[in-house]
Amino acid sequence: MTKIISIALNTFREAIRNKILYTAVFFALLLIAVSAFYGTVSIGDQVRVIKNFGLFSLSFFGAVITIMTGVSLLAKELREKTIFNILSKPVARWQFVLGKYCGIVLTVNMLVTLMSLALSCFLWFFEQRIDWLLFQAVFLVFLEICIISAVTVFFSSLVVTVTLTGLFTLATYIAGHSISYLGHFLKEGESSSALVHHSVRAFDFILPDLSLFNVADAVVYATPVHTAYALHAVIYCAGYCAAALALSVLIFSRRELT
Repeated sequence: MTKIISIALNTFREAIRNKILYTAVFFALLLIAVSAFYGTVSIGDQVRVIKNFGLFSLSFFGAVITIMTGVSLLAKELREKTIFNILSKPVARWQFVLGKYCGIVLTVNMLVTLMSLALSCFLWFFEQRIDWLLFQAVFLVFLEICIISAVTVFFSSLVVTVTLTGLFTLATYIAGHSISYLGHFLKEGESSSALVHHSVRAFDFILPDLSLFNVADAVVYATPVHTAYALHAVIYCAGYCAAALALSVLIFSRRELT
C-alpha cells in the first residue's frame, strides 16, 4: 500500500508541475463570460443557466484534464526510461498501475474541487446563499472522474500512441453520455434491424453509463438526489473501475517494455 501511495503522490506532483491548476482560472473566466452573455435574462433563469453550464463544465473539463494527465501515463515513463528504475525496485506492475490511477484521480478531483468552489462562490453573488445541492452533483462528478481515469489507464496500458489513447478515452466519454439516448431512440423506432439493436446492447454493456452521474437538471430545479440513487452510482462506479483496472493490470503485466 505504501508503494502505491508513493507512486500516486509522485504522479500528483508531476501533474501539478505541468500547471494544470490554470484550468481553474479558465473555468472562472468562462462562468463570467456566460453570466455576461445572459445578463439580459431574468435573474432566476440566469442562475439556472449558470448552474447548468457550470456542472457541464465540471464534467467536461474534468474529463479533459483526466485525458491530458493520463494519456502520457506509460509513454512518458517509457520515453524517459524512468519506468525501468521504478520496476527494478521491489514494485510490482499492478502496484505501478494502481499508483498511477490513484495519482490521476487525486489530481483531477482536487482541481474539480477548486472549480466547484469557484462555481459556488460565483453563484453566491446571485443567490446570496450556498446551494448545498450543488455539492451533491459535484460528488457524482467525482465518481465520473474515477471511471474516466480508469478508462484512461486501461487505454494507456493497451495503446502506446499518446494520440490514440486520448482519442479512445474522449470517444468513450462522449459515447458514455450518449449511448442511453441512442438506446431510447432505437426502442421508439420499429425499422431498426436486429443487428443494430444487438450492437447497441453490446456497447451499452461495455461502455460506462456516464449519464448516471449527470444530475444537473435535478440541481437546477432544486430536487435533492436520493440516497438510493447515490448509493447505486457509487456501487456502479466501484464495479466499473475495478473491472477496468483489473484488465489494465492484466494487459500491463503481459506487456513487453522497450
